[in-house]
Amino acid sequence: MNNQKWALFSFEGRMRRRDYWLYSVPVLVMVLPTFFYQGGHVVLDALSIAISLFAIYASVALNIKRLKDRNKSPWWLVVTFLPLIGPIFALVELGILDGTPGPNQFGPDPKGRGDKSDQGGNSVREDKEKDTAVFEG
Repeated sequence: MNNQKWALFSFEGRMRRRDYWLYSVPVLVMVLPTFFYQGGHVVLDALSIAISLFAIYASVALNIKRLKDRNKSPWWLVVTFLPLIGPIFALVELGILDGTPGPNQFGPDPKGRGDKSDQGGNSVREDKEKDTAVFEG
């Protein structure tokens, strides 16, 4: 539950692309019926408003964490509101491009990439370079 709470309500940390899609799609599916609701019933009107407010808040939280994973300021979220450019920017920057490898100014890599030392004092990257050097002839 803590992971879902962090993903949907927190603006802290970085979020990898996979998790972004795993949370964004259900939020979108949940809010879709409110687009088609015509109104007229007080309880359904209130429910529609509550769902919409939740979806807006959760989307902002998800988008900010993805921007941080791309090593971009959360202020880049403003670009997503621009007509024509915004949706394309959001799709490419948030949904397609991979995050910054290793730690960045917003925190550690959610995929766990980066220079980590193994038990022998060598970095994982150095060990990988040694392993691939054998195949380079």
